[in-house]
Amino acid sequence: MVDLLDRYGSGQFEPVVAELARVTDFDDLLQQLKREAPAWLDANGPADRDRRELVAATFALEAARADELYEWVWIQSQPGVAVTVMYWKPPPLLIEWGCQLMRAHEPPRPIERWWQLAALAVAQRSEDSRFLVGDIRIGRAGEIINVQDEIKHLDHVMKRFPAESRFVLAQGIARDRYWEDDALTAYAAVANDVDVGGEASMRLGALHVKHERFGEAILQFDRAETLTRDPYVIYLARYFKGRVLEENSRSDEALDEYRGAAAAWPTGQAATVSLAALLFRNGRRAEAHEQIGRMLAAAPNAFDPWREYVHADNRFWPQLIGRLRAEIRR
Repeated sequence: MVDLLDRYGSGQFEPVVAELARVTDFDDLLQQLKREAPAWLDANGPADRDRRELVAATFALEAARADELYEWVWIQSQPGVAVTVMYWKPPPLLIEWGCQLMRAHEPPRPIERWWQLAALAVAQRSEDSRFLVGDIRIGRAGEIINVQDEIKHLDHVMKRFPAESRFVLAQGIARDRYWEDDALTAYAAVANDVDVGGEASMRLGALHVKHERFGEAILQFDRAETLTRDPYVIYLARYFKGRVLEENSRSDEALDEYRGAAAAWPTGQAATVSLAALLFRNGRRAEAHEQIGRMLAAAPNAFDPWREYVHADNRFWPQLIGRLRAEIRR
């Protein structure tokens, strides 16, 4: 562990990440980190302590990301009752370990904001809201009985950065599936925000679609485009609007929206397939074939915002980890 931290702190980021990809026992890695990191943090004296904390906390994020698609949480049903017991696996515990290092400073250091944004990106990639906001099945079958083990990471973050709009938006995203009223409130709270208002409106529109409130959905999708130039948000707003229009037999308008989505994000498979399918059904088979051919000629694993919708801020990971690594090099 000391060797890994030394190498990561010296800027050997990619070799260390490659080594993490080969780890098979992240429980052991977490225990080593807890056992050996405290002495390592102080090994170079007080002048280097803050930087070493950032190194260790960021290494923990990298480790969590390396393992999170394989394990995250274990939910165990209890015989004869409608409650469950939750056991965290190493990735969320690694994030929380790093978060505790960051939270030791009052007031928060400027670099902590970047670290917490990167932690959010890792957490949202897991597709599990429990880590961020707690039990998602309160009052329902499957409710968690060991509430003392909840982490509620966003509670920590919001106390330290109450004005950060991406964390407010994350509250809505975490609640979108199970607590829709709370999600609506969170989205509305940042609907006019200069940074996330467009995405909040797009996600609010998607919630309206789920309940077939198509008029309200279209208003939100149109509003999203007036609030952002982010191609990710514009693509999704146009794609979702196209689906609403197609569902309501407004094929010509749907075609325009699908074309607009494909123009905003040319490698987006969802919009291109929807466009080609609608063209095909309208008898424009050559044009449909052309659209699919262009899509297949692109990189087969190209990022599609629709497929990554649930992962939210994961799309910012390359920029965020780059910012943290640059601070470590200073």
